Amino acid sequence: MCSRQNLSKRTHVWISVRKVPQPDPVHSTNPYDDTAVRGRIGPWEEDDAPDLSRFEEDTNFFVRAAAGSGKTTALAARMIALVRSGVPVDDLTAITFTRKAAGEMSTRFYEGLRRTQAALPEGSPQWTRVHRALNNAQQTFIGTVHAFCARLLRERPIAADLPPGFTAGLDDREERELRERAWQRYLQTVRADRPEQIEALTALGIEPDDLEQYFERLCAHPELDPYVNAPDSVPDLDAAVAEARARLDNWQARRPDDLPDGRDESMSAFDKAEKMLAHTGMETPAQQAAFLELFADVSDEESADVTLKCWRGSQTDAYDWARSLRDEHLPALVREVVQPALRQWRAYVHREVVAFVEPAVDVFAELRREEGRLTFHDLLIRTRNLLRDHPRIRTAIQERHPRLLVDEFQDTDPLQAEILFYLTSQDPTETTWTDCRPLPGSLFIVGDDKQSIYRFRRADMDVFESVGRLIEASGGEAVTLTKNFRSLDVLCDWCDEAFDSIFDDPTLEDLQAPYTPFDPQRTTDGMESGLQRIDVGKVSGNWGSDIAQADATRIARFIRAARAGALDDHMDRNDEAAAFAGGADYSDFLLLTRTKSRLSVYAETLAEHGIPYTVTGSEDLGDAAELKALVDLLTCALRPDDAVACVAYLKGPLVGASDDALYRFAQAGGTFDRMHEPIPAPVRNALDAEVAEMFVEAFEHLRAVRTALRERRPPVALEQIIDDLGVLAGAAHPPDPSEGSLRAGRVLRTVTYVQSLAAQGLSWAEVLEELQRVVDGEEDVDGMTLETGSEDAVRVMNVHQAKGLEAPVVFLADPYSRSSGPPVRRHLRRDAGELVAPIVQGSGYLGRARRRPGGGLPGPGGAPRGGGGTAAAVRSRHPGEEPPRRVDLPGKARRRPLGAALFPPRRGGRPGAGGTGPRRPLRPGRRPGPAPEASPRQAPGPHSRRGAAVVPERDRDGRQGGPPR
Repeated sequence: MCSRQNLSKRTHVWISVRKVPQPDPVHSTNPYDDTAVRGRIGPWEEDDAPDLSRFEEDTNFFVRAAAGSGKTTALAARMIALVRSGVPVDDLTAITFTRKAAGEMSTRFYEGLRRTQAALPEGSPQWTRVHRALNNAQQTFIGTVHAFCARLLRERPIAADLPPGFTAGLDDREERELRERAWQRYLQTVRADRPEQIEALTALGIEPDDLEQYFERLCAHPELDPYVNAPDSVPDLDAAVAEARARLDNWQARRPDDLPDGRDESMSAFDKAEKMLAHTGMETPAQQAAFLELFADVSDEESADVTLKCWRGSQTDAYDWARSLRDEHLPALVREVVQPALRQWRAYVHREVVAFVEPAVDVFAELRREEGRLTFHDLLIRTRNLLRDHPRIRTAIQERHPRLLVDEFQDTDPLQAEILFYLTSQDPTETTWTDCRPLPGSLFIVGDDKQSIYRFRRADMDVFESVGRLIEASGGEAVTLTKNFRSLDVLCDWCDEAFDSIFDDPTLEDLQAPYTPFDPQRTTDGMESGLQRIDVGKVSGNWGSDIAQADATRIARFIRAARAGALDDHMDRNDEAAAFAGGADYSDFLLLTRTKSRLSVYAETLAEHGIPYTVTGSEDLGDAAELKALVDLLTCALRPDDAVACVAYLKGPLVGASDDALYRFAQAGGTFDRMHEPIPAPVRNALDAEVAEMFVEAFEHLRAVRTALRERRPPVALEQIIDDLGVLAGAAHPPDPSEGSLRAGRVLRTVTYVQSLAAQGLSWAEVLEELQRVVDGEEDVDGMTLETGSEDAVRVMNVHQAKGLEAPVVFLADPYSRSSGPPVRRHLRRDAGELVAPIVQGSGYLGRARRRPGGGLPGPGGAPRGGGGTAAAVRSRHPGEEPPRRVDLPGKARRRPLGAALFPPRRGGRPGAGGTGPRRPLRPGRRPGPAPEASPRQAPGPHSRRGAAVVPERDRDGRQGGPPR
């Protein structure tokens, strides 16, 4: 809903404000009423014990529940109804999606039991059952599927072929470390025992070291076999190369002699092709494929990268001929000669790569088994295998867990579906899960396929649909909940109008979930609309960042006006139907953006207007200047003989040495690889007093940090370093005060991140490696602000982070953003048990990203389509080459060190770093200023539940306003 809009006149952002009239089902326009269905699956009333006459405890239900219909409430209601019907509380097993959801469900279940007991006649049979359930509620398993699988495996580790003390569920860092170790072990074995395999890959233009990411891709789906369809022998590329050579000679002869506008992409490719012919001779298939790739790189099958002005010359027909080259000759060569040959070559290379990498997946699995360290995926596979292959164990587990209730099923891994059907199967010897028939009343599933994030944790819409069909085929029932208790009818009606046609597009029938209209229970009764619009004036050039800035300013002003009670009367009037009855709190507002790229724009604008906020999903900790400075410091402290790390630390914000100061230090005889030792007296004496003092303090402080690292655990040492340097106080008082909360929050987030790493037993060297990954962008970690965790702050996040959240007012912000999904790197053919994982962009050995679309999935014959890339086009890398350790320091280089941004000016008005002068480091105990005072908190005023949504409106003329920038 936040896609690119026409901005030729205005950009519109809609705000939907949820108001508070009581539910009025009479006004529902939906002819379907799910009241009867709720009575059958589990009736529920807030302060009453509804009649159970229609409740069906022995029916398996597959429940589709629309957004806001109360999926978790329906599941908890069924659990309570089962208890009232006489089902022992320890027979219930509730499986949720996250630990947070499990905690919420536990609370709802307990509170529901308590309310039900209060509503029942004391001493009645149902009251006695509920009372007993309250006393034994802890015997009900309520948790994630992975926790459930871990429990089953721990009870029977020998049968599952696991060591009794196995570790359940590695985090991403642990899994990555173990996978990298398995890959290196495999490569060492192959190099020692089967070197011919290495030579064979090298002959194809592939370095085995560069296949690690492809190995990771296969590890993600170990239950599937890599799909391969390729020729049995090396394809003959001679004819294609000969044709391309003939065309190349002709085309090069038609190039202008003078190139005042330089070479275009096609000319550069032709020149590379000529050099390749001159130096390699096209002796191997890999060289031939690399030659053909040069043509595929600059043309698809319709148009080539030919810039006409570059072909202007003395030849009168050069310009017109270049147009023919662009539109006819080069595309025809690629279409008729190059691509057919490359498809066969890529398919052959793909087969060889799969054959080389696939055994490493088994090595990884064996290493995990040896060390008893299971990934989350392992927990599912091992549990599936245990249930499938051991009928007696399956029967015993069924007796212990006879009633399974599953929430958020739309995000379920297909393996979870197998586990559920094995656990509930009437025949404990059945080994094909789709042939299992669940025992009556043993399975209750609730989910909304429209909310599924496909591919996330291997979610699969086909599995969702097939489970519903299987339950119906076995005597169960698939039902739908349509009532919406969350939003006003105006918002529900708008969603119906906006999305009905999209979801029900007949061309997407097999790819998209069907749409079910909402049945709103909260009506406006003719009151003001819950949808409102914020207009953003025209922005010259349609720059996306400028539009976001204007949008953020309008939103910030709206929030400030709401807090001050200065909005229109219908928003602020003092009755429960008003949007801000009782006054607005900052926590009433939620800002959602389609992408995370401009979250900082909205955060900074809120800060400029004095509005407290929290940011989620920004993954921006790696952008923190403070973190980069600390990483440089820690690197130098742990490796004081590393001259590159030394220079980075000295030039960084913690010291702020200019290039001129570094040059003078080197000229005086100073070295950058002995920082753990005092500076020799001759070096100090040769420097100006101020420069000498700066280096002396920098070296002394580094030695103090080394001592802290040796004597204290990482989180304690880091806190001491941050305190001694005054990093936190400096971050909280930057030159731009509006940045203080975000920058100080990132420092605190760094501390908590190091604490979490240290809790896993990591050493300082390993902690530093993880921090470096964050700085390099290889690991995404959210930053935070000083208001993070506060009960009264505006929430700012990417829309994907908002699942399950709600707020009285929601802004769909950043109306001019657009994003494209990740390139297709795999396709799952579950019916055939195959993983189609072509070697395309994103694999480690590919040296460049492709511009051409459609290069991912196999075409006829199993070869990847389009210009997705080929191993033959890869230039061999040379791992192990050390970067030069000599550092060139130009004299008199003017720069503004980052220290001026990190820390306030020193006493006497001297900036922390400026011009070419040195910046004296902060000594231990020296702080740049007082710690920030806590932001005043206004007690939240009484207000009713409210809700909102914000949607952009298309311009009436439907024209495009230009591409976002």
